[in-house]
Amino acid sequence: MTFAIWACKLRLKAWLYVLVLFCLTAYHSHAEIKWDVEKFVPLSEVKPGMKGKGYTVFSGTTVEEFDFEVVSIEYNFFPRLDLIWVEGLSENFKRTGVAGGMSGSPMYIDGRLMGALSRGYFNQREKSNLFLVTPIESMVNVTKRGMEPNLSYEGTQLFNLGSETVGQGINMLPSFYANGNSLQPQRPFDSQIAPLMESTPRVDSTQLTMPVALPPLTTEAMGIFKPFFEQLNLMPLRAVGGGSPVKNSPVENGQTIGTEMARGDFSAFGYGTITYVEGDELLAYGHGMSQEGNVNMPISGGYVHLVFPSSARSFKQASPTQPIGTLVQDHEATIAGIIGKHPSYIPVNVNVATSYGEQHNMYYEVIRHKGMSPTFVGMGAWFILDALEFWGNDHTLNVEATINLKEQPVLTSRELVYKNVYSSSGSPGLRAMQTLRTPMMQLTSNPYTKVQVEDISLDVKIEDKRRTATIDSLRVDKLRYRPGETVEVELMLRPYLETPIMQTGTITIPKDTPEGQIMLIATNASFHEAWQRSRAPLNFRPKNINQLVELLQRGENNAEIILELFVPRPGLTVQGKEFSNLPLSVMSVMNTAKQVGESGYTMGTTLHLDKVSTDYVIFGSGIMRFVVDRNAP
Repeated sequence: MTFAIWACKLRLKAWLYVLVLFCLTAYHSHAEIKWDVEKFVPLSEVKPGMKGKGYTVFSGTTVEEFDFEVVSIEYNFFPRLDLIWVEGLSENFKRTGVAGGMSGSPMYIDGRLMGALSRGYFNQREKSNLFLVTPIESMVNVTKRGMEPNLSYEGTQLFNLGSETVGQGINMLPSFYANGNSLQPQRPFDSQIAPLMESTPRVDSTQLTMPVALPPLTTEAMGIFKPFFEQLNLMPLRAVGGGSPVKNSPVENGQTIGTEMARGDFSAFGYGTITYVEGDELLAYGHGMSQEGNVNMPISGGYVHLVFPSSARSFKQASPTQPIGTLVQDHEATIAGIIGKHPSYIPVNVNVATSYGEQHNMYYEVIRHKGMSPTFVGMGAWFILDALEFWGNDHTLNVEATINLKEQPVLTSRELVYKNVYSSSGSPGLRAMQTLRTPMMQLTSNPYTKVQVEDISLDVKIEDKRRTATIDSLRVDKLRYRPGETVEVELMLRPYLETPIMQTGTITIPKDTPEGQIMLIATNASFHEAWQRSRAPLNFRPKNINQLVELLQRGENNAEIILELFVPRPGLTVQGKEFSNLPLSVMSVMNTAKQVGESGYTMGTTLHLDKVSTDYVIFGSGIMRFVVDRNAP
């Protein structure tokens, strides 16, 4: 073989390789939907009095038609978004009127697509059946922004998180004062329930709220999650959330489509209607879901159980069928997606040992979204525990939660583990929800680096007994101690519905403790955490992802009494690390006025900590003072 022939064959192979690569690239790319005047009605042709047919599912997966008449056109409803006023005429439509879940129902005039049903007012079904249609032009234009998934998409941050929320769900930094023999916050403080978010209602009250099918959560849970659903313009339905009679539904104009925020033993499905399908691309809703732009979210088909008629506004009740693809655009005029593969979910394993001696291994998955993931992870745990166990009686809850993170060089630890015990009356699921939701919020919305949660596990053991005790009083055997001496502390505990008992603990005074008055504080875990945050707030403001992970695993056991020796002498926190016993001259140099935010003084110094184990979940606190004197007897 001559060199020329060999070179020619080599060039031919190279060209074939390039051609194959080009074909594969073209095969996997998605172009915008092209305007076709034979398929679509431009808004310029729409006139009042025109009649046409709309299509939606009233039951199952059967698309039914209904008649409508164009009433008027409202220009500039939003900037560069005009809407069409329409009235439904058919009896099947009049029975329900415009309903939540109809968003996206395609509207045709003379066989050409005019747009998608998208909006309607409340309390007008008995007298008229008016609704608004988003023109197909505005919907098709959204596909010009690209029809590829945004692989860097993480979702919108729905929560206003500050660094003070890191840890055990504490969202306030109270100051404390001594009240008798106890430590009290200066202002109301709740270390267990942080608000989900501030509710920000939508300005556009005409947009149909998206129904989200959920299993029957308790009234308490629905009340707590209400602001979350309002923020996303979701209407939670406590009736349907699981399976449907069919496992596969058609992907075509007028069929149900939605996003499974969670699926498995806990499910959450928000849905509307497909407007238009062309090849492996589709348009739906006629309005956005949360207007996040170029996104990467799973979409699924759906099955309609019924349309629930209401004089206020009717709604469809539906369940998900099969995953059908990926939502890639989310804008004011429409959502747009591609049929095929869908993004992965976060797996959650919940293992529950009930008070009846039963073992349940439950599993669900939640959407990857830094605003939605934490709440749906916690919501699922709450629902499962309250479904498997009584939720209106006394209980003790032993919890172990593990959040595994995807490996990356910046992380020194991929595993976040939290163990604790809770005891009270009421819902055990509430504690499980908070145990998962708080660290998930911090991880998904951290400002340092992107982290991906690989999976989550929650192990819970429940006892049908309340094992709590309150610190009633504390006592030491003298009021003057030498540095290095061990203080024996007698603590009077008052167990719930039981006779008070005496518990003994010890704490050693450090040898370098200066002479003078010193405070002995005995607290439970949550009060100790709150007190430390008030004393040294900069200790709880991480500077990087590893400090954040470390803080998220911080926390004392609720069954222990924390003994602390404290002096009202300032210390210094530098980049999240506390330094005590520093001379004032050194602290003034380290905390220079030339920079702000890297360091700060503490409001007093913790000299030493010790713990006393008990058989109870401890509440309350106690405080007393004594003197450190090198010449004490």
